[in-house]
Amino acid sequence: MKKGMIALICMLLTLVFIIVALVGTWYGMSSKLEGTGTMDYDTEYTSTLTGSTGPDPITGETITKSHADTRKEAESAGGETGVYDVFDNTFYITIFTFIIAIIAVIGILGLTLNFGNPKTMKMLGSIFGIITFILALVAVFYFMTALPSELDTKTSEGEDAGFWYSESQTEMGATMSVSYGPGYAWYLMLIGAILALISSIFLFMDKKSAISASPQ
Repeated sequence: MKKGMIALICMLLTLVFIIVALVGTWYGMSSKLEGTGTMDYDTEYTSTLTGSTGPDPITGETITKSHADTRKEAESAGGETGVYDVFDNTFYITIFTFIIAIIAVIGILGLTLNFGNPKTMKMLGSIFGIITFILALVAVFYFMTALPSELDTKTSEGEDAGFWYSESQTEMGATMSVSYGPGYAWYLMLIGAILALISSIFLFMDKKSAISASPQ
């Protein structure tokens, strides 16, 4: 398979992963109480497009709230809104990454399908592929570092829980298990960043395109 085609496939996959990440679950919280009767609660936090999905504290039925609604509830209750700022900023970075990835795909398509100037198309695909890689990593690591400080989650010993957290406590015959962690959208952005880098590397390695792009 030609290196240019591999680059195209990798960048197209990156684009798909970014789209899924825009509407997918970025973070999840799960709590389960066993012993005196089982209570199981799972809450998923997605992008600003859909907000959060979780159980109603009274009825236990699964409900979905928009990002705007949950933020208004927090503001009206006088709560902190820093968590929502983290999701907002991550969403904006992801949107910008999506736009840059589209430009990279156009460049690689132009190179592989022989339309436009080959040298320009290769440069377009390579440079914007690298920018896609950088921006996707920025979204991933910004979310990973900024969210824990805003959630301010503590362990039973009073220590910071961090981005990944899992703990179980047993008291009076009842066991409470709590776990926090990134959702599939966060992992897809990380994989998308790696694929964007691979795409750019294969594009730089495509000697045939380099020859065709050089003046005769």
